[in-house]
Amino acid sequence: MRSMTGEAPLDRFDVRSRDPEFAHEVIREAYFDHEVRFLGSTEDFEFAHTGVVAPQFMTVRFEYAMAARLRSGASPQDLVIDTVATGRLALSDGPDVLRVSPGEPVLMPTDGAGWDFEMAAVQVDAVVLDRTTVERAAESLFEVDGPGPVFPSRTAASPESARYWNGVVAHVRDAILADDEVASSPLVLAEAARSLATAALVAFPNSARTRFDDRARDGWSGPAVLRRALDYVDEHAGEDIGVADIARAARIGVRGLQHLFRRHRGRTPLEELRRVRLARAHADLLAADPTYGDTVGAIAARWGFGHAGRFSVEYRKVLGRAPSETLRDRPRTAQRDRPG
Repeated sequence: MRSMTGEAPLDRFDVRSRDPEFAHEVIREAYFDHEVRFLGSTEDFEFAHTGVVAPQFMTVRFEYAMAARLRSGASPQDLVIDTVATGRLALSDGPDVLRVSPGEPVLMPTDGAGWDFEMAAVQVDAVVLDRTTVERAAESLFEVDGPGPVFPSRTAASPESARYWNGVVAHVRDAILADDEVASSPLVLAEAARSLATAALVAFPNSARTRFDDRARDGWSGPAVLRRALDYVDEHAGEDIGVADIARAARIGVRGLQHLFRRHRGRTPLEELRRVRLARAHADLLAADPTYGDTVGAIAARWGFGHAGRFSVEYRKVLGRAPSETLRDRPRTAQRDRPG
């Protein structure tokens, strides 16, 4: 499996070949060991493997211009979710065969067993998620202890769930990874990984969701817990934190924390985090100097806002003006002296 860790925030790759044996070496290195049987002539074979490796996840466009049948070795531990754009794809890890329709996301087996995989003239959009990231998201979303989530189903829970997954993937790919300035922010990439992991847990049936118990939490004092949570958000807003981190700092469960915030603040913990980050971005805009290359997009990305347009809408809603106006009209005394 291609590494999804390292110091470089992004690794963009574009591998193309007309050599079937080389193509399958790429597949073995990137995903899983396997045996292959080609179904027909390889004379017109074409292969493309393009995408982006980020910390905690990878997005891929996979193109394979012929028919073949694969028998995998051990399945990967990381989550691999494929969505067919064109062509035919069938998957079996037992007596039943799953024939995947275009636009239907399918989760590759993660139980360690091998499986059969047949494809013909396919274009597939794939997402690979680091297992630890998924486990952390399950803890945050469903407040579960014990082993990580097990996914018993290869398909999404419903057509709506499938559309939700595809929408999150499209946003990460087209609005975040496609923009070099936005994608250069480690905070934005961490939020993207968390969004993908959460979407997988929501879209696909899993054991963490089954074990989730929505019972009321006892033994906490609302105001004291709230103050601990607010202090933590204020101190760590510039770091990669989520609702589970806030709950741990406040010494309360995630569901209890969410209830507490809605009752006393009228918003969720993550909405509170976004408001704090928005305030920090506002302060940076006031201190910025566009003559030195400061931009609204770069400042927004610094504080975890991966889409400059949505940041501008949220900024105007809270502060009553566009962030570009704040940058343009910043106080002259706030301009920084920088070395030439």
